[in-house]
Amino acid sequence: MSTLDELKARCTSSFEQRFGASPSALGLAPARVELLGNHTDYNGGLVMAAAIDRFTLAAGRPVSTSSCRIHAVNYADDTEFSLRSIQRGEDGDWPNYVKGVVWAIQDAEGPELVSGFEMAVLGDVPLGAGLSSSASLEAAVGFFLLQAGLIQGRDGKRLGTDLSDATRMAFAKILRRSENAFVGVASGLLDQFSSLFGRADHAVYLDCRTLDHARVPLGDPGPAIVVCDSKTSRRLADGMYNRRRAECETVVTYFQSRGAESVTSLRDIELSQVEEHWDRLDPLGRKRARHVLTENDRVTRGVAALRAGDLEEFGRLMSASHASSRDDFENSSPALNALVEAAEAAPGFLGGKLSGAGWAGCSVNLVRSDQAGPFAESVRSAYSRATGVTPDIHVCHAADGARGLALA
Repeated sequence: MSTLDELKARCTSSFEQRFGASPSALGLAPARVELLGNHTDYNGGLVMAAAIDRFTLAAGRPVSTSSCRIHAVNYADDTEFSLRSIQRGEDGDWPNYVKGVVWAIQDAEGPELVSGFEMAVLGDVPLGAGLSSSASLEAAVGFFLLQAGLIQGRDGKRLGTDLSDATRMAFAKILRRSENAFVGVASGLLDQFSSLFGRADHAVYLDCRTLDHARVPLGDPGPAIVVCDSKTSRRLADGMYNRRRAECETVVTYFQSRGAESVTSLRDIELSQVEEHWDRLDPLGRKRARHVLTENDRVTRGVAALRAGDLEEFGRLMSASHASSRDDFENSSPALNALVEAAEAAPGFLGGKLSGAGWAGCSVNLVRSDQAGPFAESVRSAYSRATGVTPDIHVCHAADGARGLALA
């Protein structure tokens, strides 16, 4: 793992080598992990996450033309486009995420870009691990543009990086729109919100319906957040994700068909109603709904636990979340279950669960900070014995959100 100073030096050096000049602005944004609230977002529910100390950086400078030239250090690749003509590339192409941010800012009501730029981007966010490397890239690009003074508000003033929470939320919505409407990924707001609102040694809470939010202390010092990668393919998650959304919708449709016009999502239904109508509900839909509704309750209890300084209770809620995902939402897998079981027997373990969509990918674990190293070694050994695969393990900590960095 590189230090932030090392990443900063590599990014600025890469810009200088590629463009023959020193950058004048630098934006940084963290990755994120989901702690509680699995598959609650599109059901109008509650979620908790944490920004973590894995980052994307964007260093660059304005130019006098409308040209935008970007060098991706990790890919050893370049792209160029004009502010006046932004064309989407093939699915999965990294330039789409940069272009999408520029497109969404110019498409939003109010702000606009005053000129083009040259920029180098670099990061140490593991790709394909469910840590939202895309939102980290989007936010880093956005804060470079702010730091460089390239975004002009409706009043003609240049926007800087000293943003109020209300402005951060508006910016998070612009970044989400870049991913939804330009890149073509139907993500919720959580990824961009977490990257922008993170705080060291804090979790972040979001009500996906009302957008009420809070930063909740994890303790001082906070625990380690250990991400364990099962090394299994996440491709299966795409089709299963859409299937689970449809299964949740069957419960909403059931109550709507019985005159409950106020029901627009599972958020509008009480667990007691699901239990009362259990025998008449779709057999899969009712289990999915029970997971979502109990998960919302776990988030509420999780916020209360952290505010009371009860990290052990928060960890128990994370483990209960995994059991609910495994048994009711059925989005775990033998590999993810093996990771969680290995974690439960490891030193320093407080709680753990699958992360993100599920079916493959990673688990996330809350671990006593002074035992993160022995925990990682124990999980690595136990998972390897159980599966024959050596997992990638990332020991992380809750980090501050996206911001501009001084270059000096």
